[in-house]
This record gives sequence, C-alpha cells and structure tokens, in this order.
Amino acid sequence: MRTFQHLCLSFCCLCLLIEVRAQYVTEDFSFHRNFCTVSANASDTLAMPWAGGMNAVHFSEIDLDLDGVNDLFAFEKHGSRILTFLRRGDHYIYAPQYAKHFPELHDWVILKDYNGDGKPDIFTYGLASVRVFRNVSDNQLAFQLVTDQLQAYYYNGYVNIFASPDDYLIVEDIDQDGHLDLLNFWVLGKYVHHLRNYSDDPNVFDFRLESECWGHFEEAGDNNTITLFSDCDSKEGENGGHTRHTGSSMLLHDFDHNGLPDILLGDIDYPNLMLLYNHGTLQDARMTAMDTAFPAGNPVHLYSMPAPALINLPGQAAPSMLVSPSDPAFSKSQDLNCVWRYDYDTLLQQYTLTSTAFLQEEMIDVGSGCHPVLFDWNGDGLQDLFLANYGSFDSAEYVNGFLTSHFSSYIRYYQNTGTASHPIFQLTDEDFGQLKALNLHALHPAFGEFTCDGHTDMLCGLEDGTLLLVPHQRLIGNGGETYPGYLNIDVGKFSTPAFFDLDGDGRKDLIIGNQRGLLSYYRNIGICGLTDFEFITDTLGGVDVRNPELSYFGYSVPCLFRDSVHGTVLFCGSEQGHIFHYHGIDENPLGTYTFGGVVYECADSECQQCATPLREGRRTAAAIAHMDDDPYLDLIVGNYAGGAAYLKGRTPASHESGTPNLSRTILRAYPNPTIGPLTIDTDIPVELVVVYDLFGRVLLRSSGPNIHLGDLPDGMYILEINRQQQIKIVKVSGF
Repeated sequence: MRTFQHLCLSFCCLCLLIEVRAQYVTEDFSFHRNFCTVSANASDTLAMPWAGGMNAVHFSEIDLDLDGVNDLFAFEKHGSRILTFLRRGDHYIYAPQYAKHFPELHDWVILKDYNGDGKPDIFTYGLASVRVFRNVSDNQLAFQLVTDQLQAYYYNGYVNIFASPDDYLIVEDIDQDGHLDLLNFWVLGKYVHHLRNYSDDPNVFDFRLESECWGHFEEAGDNNTITLFSDCDSKEGENGGHTRHTGSSMLLHDFDHNGLPDILLGDIDYPNLMLLYNHGTLQDARMTAMDTAFPAGNPVHLYSMPAPALINLPGQAAPSMLVSPSDPAFSKSQDLNCVWRYDYDTLLQQYTLTSTAFLQEEMIDVGSGCHPVLFDWNGDGLQDLFLANYGSFDSAEYVNGFLTSHFSSYIRYYQNTGTASHPIFQLTDEDFGQLKALNLHALHPAFGEFTCDGHTDMLCGLEDGTLLLVPHQRLIGNGGETYPGYLNIDVGKFSTPAFFDLDGDGRKDLIIGNQRGLLSYYRNIGICGLTDFEFITDTLGGVDVRNPELSYFGYSVPCLFRDSVHGTVLFCGSEQGHIFHYHGIDENPLGTYTFGGVVYECADSECQQCATPLREGRRTAAAIAHMDDDPYLDLIVGNYAGGAAYLKGRTPASHESGTPNLSRTILRAYPNPTIGPLTIDTDIPVELVVVYDLFGRVLLRSSGPNIHLGDLPDGMYILEINRQQQIKIVKVSGF
C-alpha cells in the first residue's frame, strides 16, 4: 500500500479550508494561465493548446459553472490532474479555473449523484477503500468530505469496502430501486461483489453484501480470460488458487436493450474491452454471452486497460462512449491518440468510432513526459519552443505473459512566429535532429557551442544518465552522426542538462538534474575556444526536490535565469509536480541556495491575495523567459501526460502566511520504526490522528503531536493527520 495526498493548500480568495489569521506574504514570482496561439501548421490553430495533454483519462459530467448545463470533467490518472471543460453550444472549451474547486483526488474518480439533489458527488480512491465527497455547490462549485472509508455489512459486521487504486469500480443503481449501489472486485479479484444500498435516507449509506458472485462469471488470475456460468467458489482464492488481481475497468449499461444491465470490462495489460450480456434478472444478474471485440466494426484497441465512460456529448441523441487507457504504470500506456470517441448510431444500433484523439487533438501533446526548453534557434530575437519527451508509444508485446511497451523519444520544434510582445508558436519540425529512430528514452536538450565550429549544437540528457551530443549539421538536416557518452559524464539516471554561466566567468557551465532529485555541477574549463567540463559537485546548492512521502525519486529538471532585477534564479521541476525556485545564487554559486518555495499561480491577472501553489501532475519541467514586453518572467510547464501549460508573469501576489508552506510538504513521525511512542512533526496544528492497519481498519484515534501505539502488534501501519496527510509507520518490539 502506498501513501498519498499532500496537504491541500488551495486557500483562495474567500474559500478558506482552515481558519487562520488574515496575514499575507508576498511571493517572489506569480503567474496566471495564458493561452497564446499554437498551430500545428501555418493555418491549423489548436483550440486548447495549453490544456496539458492526456495519457490515461476518465470522464464524468458535472455542471461546473452552475448554469444548468452539464459540462465535462476529466481525471488524468498519470499525475492525478483534474481537467475541466465548459460546454458551449456544440463544443467544449478548456476552463482550468474550475479545477481548484475540487478536493485533491488520486488514482480514480467517479462523479455520481447519490442523494438525488441533481448535483454529482465524488466517489474516489481512499485508504484502501472508497472516499466520498458531497457536492454542496450553491453560488459556486464546492465539495464536502462525507467519509474517508465507505463501509458495508459483510457476513457478521460492518467493515470498510475494499477498493483497489488500479480498479474502476461501478457506482450505479444496479437493481433500479432508486439508490446507488456498488460493484467491485473482491480483494483477490476474480469475482464481482454486489454491495446493495439499503438506506431509506438518500443522505445516508447502508451498503450490504448482496452477492459474492454478481453476474455469475469469474476473471482469470493471470490474463483477461472470462469464464461464464461460474458458481464463484470463493474458497479457491483462500487456498491459493487465485491470488493475482492487477486491475480492471468496468462500465454498467443495458447494451442489448433487454432491461438488464450488462457489464463492459477492461483488464490491465490488455487493449480490448469485453462485453458480457446479462440474461438473468434484476435480482440475480447472469452473464450468458460475451463479445471480446467490442464494439463491432471498430473495436477498442488501447494499451493498456481501457476504461470506458458514457457521456452525453453535444449533438448526440444517445450517450457517446469515451475510452482511454487506465494502466497505472507510466511506461505502458498508449499516449498519443489515446482518447477514443464512439457515437451511438440509433438507426444501426451500434457504436461508431468518430475520433481517436477526442479533445487531445486540440492540445499540445508529445506523448509521455514533456520537457519544454526555450531557445532562439533561428536568431530572430524571439524565444522558440522545444518540447522533448520521455517517449511516445510505438508498440507492445507480451514477454513471459506480461505486457512490455516500447517507446522512443524525440524533440518537437515550435518556431516563434509572433512578436516581441505576443508569442505565437508554430510546429516546424516533429523530429528535431532526427533522433526518434535512435530509440532513446527521456531526451532533454540544452543548446550551446560544443564542437567549437562557431555553430549552435545540442546536448541531450538521457534516461541512462549520460549525455548525447548532436552537432549543428544534423540539426539543420544535413545528416551526420550523434555522439553518445559526451565527456563520460554520467549523473545516474534521467540526466537533464542546463547550459548556463553559473560562476560568471563568461563561459557557460553544465548544471544537470537527475532521477535522485539533486543537481550536479560541471564547470566549463575550456580554453581557446575548446569546450571542456570539470566535475565540481553532485549536490549543487543543497537542492533536493524529493518528497519521501510520494517517491524515492525527485526527477529534478533545472532551468536557470539571470536578469538585472532578480539576479540568478533557479527553477526546478520535480516528480511531485511542483516547480521550486531558489535565489541567493550570485552571492555564493557553490554554497547553499536560498529556497524560495514553490511557484504560485493566480486564477486570473486580477487575482489578489488568492495565489495557490502550481501543480501540473507528475514529473514537471519548466522553461522560463521574458516572452513579452512586460517586466515579468513567463513560464511554460510540461508534465508527464505529454502536454504543457503556459503561464504569464504578473505582479507578485499574496497568499495566507498561516497556510503551511507547500515547499516543505512535511509529515514526519519519529522515531520510525518505533517501539510505541511517536512524535509528529508537521506544519499544521495536529487536531486529529488516526492509525489504520493495512486493510484500512481504524485502530486508534488521538490528538496532538504525541501518540503511543500502545499494545498494537508489530507491523506496518498508516498514520493519518487531520484527514489530509498520511505516512507509513512501523512498530517493532525492539531494535
């Protein structure tokens, strides 16, 4: 079980989540989202270029602006990003300002109205269970936590409903009695449990296990084979016959119009959807027939674990089906053309494929991982945009029964065809330097003169931690070789070089990020026009962007900038999705840099005292420059879903000083492991402490920063603070 959820610091304007004294601090930098023009060619302008891309999304409907018309909510699994789109006539427009009204969510999200007030509520993954938020919108969108762990009556008592972070379960009125029920795979998979809601009060849940074998089918343990007419002998799992359930997606709908809900299944590692037809009754569902290539004509084929959703799209007489991968692994899913839209033909009574990149085709999307770099390539005085990626999906194969996907990395070049006051980016080269054929991973470019011929070359970081030199002649299309292992520099894994004169001697040095989240510094010691670098340190500035509660890694991506106003400033992307900034560099380039915190964004250019931390999914990277004629730095941020956000600089805004600094993101309990006593170190008052076991059962409640595990047996537990942050703790009898 992994830990999750950073403390939400989106205290904005009048919507404070925690009462604090109204004291404000001013940020060094502030930004608001902007939508400068991007075109795929000279005439094709993208409608929503800066929406951030899509890799693994699941859709729901909700009225975002409370105008009585349902809009579109999309949850990006690869980075836990929320994307919001307003319905305007026959199309959608990207409206990121509504995302901040949702609580922090992760793994999977389903919006369903459980209390009949016409407002969709949130069902999402919690602590090995289902977390629920009620939609309490009045004048604006708002949600209130109902429970962290939804419970149901199993056999002889109420326990937490099991949920996997990798499953998409079903929240529907299965027996058509007017109450939402649940379908979920049991803890070892194989069988689907029906949890019926017996409550007469729409605001109260009373789930009880109605059937251990809903539909009378079973899923194989090591592939996506479905067996119909099963008697669901649960003892098989207990005796070790079936212990592997890696993830499934589910959708309930009456596809054959016989009045009974059928079930559509996707499975991890597989690209297809399987439709199981229900010919039983509402009280006893029985799947008696199966279609393994649904829908007919153009069946879904998306690696891996396609997750379907039925959405009422504009201009359609019946709900359309939107399908996208939901594999939790970052390096398995098809990433380009990965949002398939099927419209239902009411005459032919079948689904027809109408798009393989719904909404995605209107965004910048380079596949998996997006690292932006700004550099004036054509020498016209305007900053051009280069977008490198981890790679894009090429193919997949099964090795020893497990899915292996193949990716290849490339760099896109967008020429700035605008003006000094208004950038316009036009896609000019989809494979800058012709690097895709080399089958590399995680290219990250830095531009400079490395071959001493008077022309600009490109030095690229790679997944293996080394550097690849791409000479100028290859960059301009004249062929030539590339040179791996540049100067034998190796920073471990995922090298991300920046070329910048750190020590002010007139020669640009190499500052290189890596998977560990640290920075390495190689000083330029070349003379007489020759380029050479000397290793100085692998802990430059004391920079460390790791968050141990999220990952062992940091994936630091440095970007440095110097001007007369700010001096030298370091911006650094990270695994956790924030952009960190550091200053105090010019005074002591080899010392410890002053940590400026995370980059903040405002809802719009006029926002005052309502800045919130910028977070763009996972594995972010930043490019920063003066992109227009105002005095503020502008920012482009890439994320692992393959897209980017454009943020225009503005007058530094303020945020609540009482709000914990997200730069710390600290929740620490020590000693850990412990024989019993624990002291909690965090940024906020400790009002509630809950200790759970790994099955999500509450074992202990307390308050204050000191807690004792008492008579709990040795083992691993989850400690939760104020229902917002969690950390793993280990209790032992002695050391």
